Amino acid sequence: MSKRPVDLQQQATAFYAERDFDVSFFPAIWHTFKVGHLLDTDLEQICRPHGISIADFHLLGAIMTDGPQQHRATDLAQWLNVSNAVLSTRIKKLQESGLLRRSPNPDDRRSFTLELTDKGISVLKSTSLDISSGCHFVQCFHQLPETDKAHLVRIMGDLHNQLDRFALSAGRGPS
Repeated sequence: MSKRPVDLQQQATAFYAERDFDVSFFPAIWHTFKVGHLLDTDLEQICRPHGISIADFHLLGAIMTDGPQQHRATDLAQWLNVSNAVLSTRIKKLQESGLLRRSPNPDDRRSFTLELTDKGISVLKSTSLDISSGCHFVQCFHQLPETDKAHLVRIMGDLHNQLDRFALSAGRGPS
């Protein structure tokens, strides 16, 4: 019989505790990492039939919610926690796929306007619907009691705000 994730985490925590490690954060970090990995895998599978990745979805969603406006590549890359090179490649791919329109700013060579095309809006909406109806995390989240949902949202939001400051102060993010 295979062990449940909580059992595996407790076993690992006990192992390191016996070696005098500070294990107070082990359960939270291990579960967060594993849930993040499982969520990423699930979201990638949902996005794939739409011809995009979850990172593409994130970029398209950020542009849609922000509306068409002037963006500097450096600022947008920092906001999305990616390198300029990764952002440029992603924008080029989405442009070539007909999902995104990029227009230069005549007043500032460092900035440009990004806008979703009708096709981009359609892909974003259909992917969002598939995430709402097919994402395992969403299904599990809806099964939680309301107070647990509120606590999870608050705690993860607080952690996100705190960790984001480290990425911003370092002037970089993951690729």
